[in-house]
Amino acid sequence: MKNKFLFLFLAVSASQAAVNLGVSLGDSIKPVTHVATGSLYGLTESLPSNIERDVAPLKPNVFLSPARSGNGRQQPIGGAFLVAPRVESIGAKIQIRLADVLPGWPYKFQNMDHWKNEVKSVINDKLKSNNKNFDGYEIWNEPNDTWKSNIDFNSGLWKQTYDLIRQMDPGAKIIGPSYSFYHASQMEAFIKYCAQNNCLPDVVSWHQWGSGGFVGAVETYRALEKKYNVTPRPLSINEYSSTEHSEEGCPGLSVPFIAKFERHGVESAMISWWFVPLPGRLGSLLTKDNERGGGWWLYKWYGDMSGYMAKVTPPNDKSDGVDGFAALDKKKGFASIVLGGNTKGDVNVNISGIPAEFGSQVNVSVEYVVWENKDKAVPSTTTVSNKDYDVSGGKITVPVNITNTKYGYRVYITPIIPQAPYKDTAMEIPGKVEVENYDVGGSGKAYLDLDDDNKGGEYREDAVDIVKAGDGYAVGYTQEGEWLEYTVKVAEKEDYAVSVRYATSSENTGMKLYVDGKVALDNVAFPQGADWETYSTVDAGKMSLSAGEHVLKLEIVGNYVNIDWLNFESEKTIAIGKPTLHAVPHEASYDVFDMQGRLVAKLKAFGSESLRSKISATVKRPGTYIAKPQTGGKMLRISVK
Repeated sequence: MKNKFLFLFLAVSASQAAVNLGVSLGDSIKPVTHVATGSLYGLTESLPSNIERDVAPLKPNVFLSPARSGNGRQQPIGGAFLVAPRVESIGAKIQIRLADVLPGWPYKFQNMDHWKNEVKSVINDKLKSNNKNFDGYEIWNEPNDTWKSNIDFNSGLWKQTYDLIRQMDPGAKIIGPSYSFYHASQMEAFIKYCAQNNCLPDVVSWHQWGSGGFVGAVETYRALEKKYNVTPRPLSINEYSSTEHSEEGCPGLSVPFIAKFERHGVESAMISWWFVPLPGRLGSLLTKDNERGGGWWLYKWYGDMSGYMAKVTPPNDKSDGVDGFAALDKKKGFASIVLGGNTKGDVNVNISGIPAEFGSQVNVSVEYVVWENKDKAVPSTTTVSNKDYDVSGGKITVPVNITNTKYGYRVYITPIIPQAPYKDTAMEIPGKVEVENYDVGGSGKAYLDLDDDNKGGEYREDAVDIVKAGDGYAVGYTQEGEWLEYTVKVAEKEDYAVSVRYATSSENTGMKLYVDGKVALDNVAFPQGADWETYSTVDAGKMSLSAGEHVLKLEIVGNYVNIDWLNFESEKTIAIGKPTLHAVPHEASYDVFDMQGRLVAKLKAFGSESLRSKISATVKRPGTYIAKPQTGGKMLRISVK
């Protein structure tokens, strides 16, 4: 009886024991390329409707699209040449599915002449296209299920199409055979034939249902390469999903797929498309109403990764249980680890190789994203904890409790860097604050930038977007709500006139200024300019500052304004500098803008008092207005009562 109870106790204890997930940040397995962020038919000519908002943050890699769409084609919408222009600017590529030139399922193949004419038409369109973001040609789709002709697939359809592509577009990538699953016997026959007949695909592809069998399939395929003396090929898993198709895009079930794809040489992978009425939802990452689902947030974590992918060791690489993928970016100062899988309970995330430059303490946040079903919108992720860890020998262990196998989890590590002035010197007021010289301290302390890349690529190596501006730099690519902080030293208590050097072609842009967390200048509007290279100076108003050290915060209002500098000038200095005898003002032409940046008047005036009078008479409502000289020069801030 004792032995029976002891056995039960040990069994229960074992079932409750934490599993271990190893993360070696010091071991790079490859650069970050966001291998698995594509989808099958996840993009159409109209959906998602907002590419910048809902697609760009995912850093999409490759979408698989029909070569043609419309009447008489397999797909009614989403043709490759219609969608490629939508995503070229965000770096996404389009894999062209040639089989979709045909109608029906299985495809209604007529004869080789008809097929070749269709393929020639597609190749010619690709060669003539202004878009250069085509990944390659997938010759056929799921031939083990859809090839119904009495022509042999390998020697007929594949070989002849391969030769045609090589003749017309010799540099193009050819992808195949795209079996509906890893079909071992057919894959061996295909590879053997192609090796003997000089028609091996550049990228080998198949579809994967369930993550547990993927590693075994890869091992079986790599053995074929050795057997037939084939140079190792990159892989494209150009459809993947849980075996339960209703769970397409589910965060927890997606993690093991992504982890194994990153670990085992996959070049591109596309989420499946099981819900025929819903193309353009990025593989169920967006709901049927085009809202962000739980899967969107998981892939946003993936899209936020930069630097290199680090080595992750799961308890069992050949299962769909807990797994993870990780990235380290030393320049930007973060490590990101995403985990999940078909496991509930405690997971010890054992992290080694934390860079020495991160210091002896790091901040670790743990968050999760929920998932109920593919059509349930999820507004945000949820933070579990945020605390500091002591680093010993480059190692820490972070416990994560997985409460639901459908949820995804992220561990995010940043060095603890106290906020301090850039180059250890507070900026002096009165004087000019160059906006690119924001404090050190990192994201959430010294700045907030809504993406993780320095899109301008200039001056500093973190997430703030810095561009060249004349002989210096400016902060650009700005978005609503982003902010920067500066440690400033004010010489003496008094009022300071603030002017701003900016450039924008956007409407309704501006800024707010805070001092020590309190609003000091609210909703300073920037009149719309010609472009983002032509800078103007606007009078932003007055600020009353006390002597000593303060934290100045600049917050962006609106989207896409470049800001070069803020200038603080003592009102006393301005008063002393005024001449006792004034020259007679000359008449000038002005464009007058309200505080939303809208043009409300064009008029001529002799100086500020004349401007005030004419604005009052023309606009006929009180408020604050910006008068921009049409011939250039400093803009004036005019209050009308």
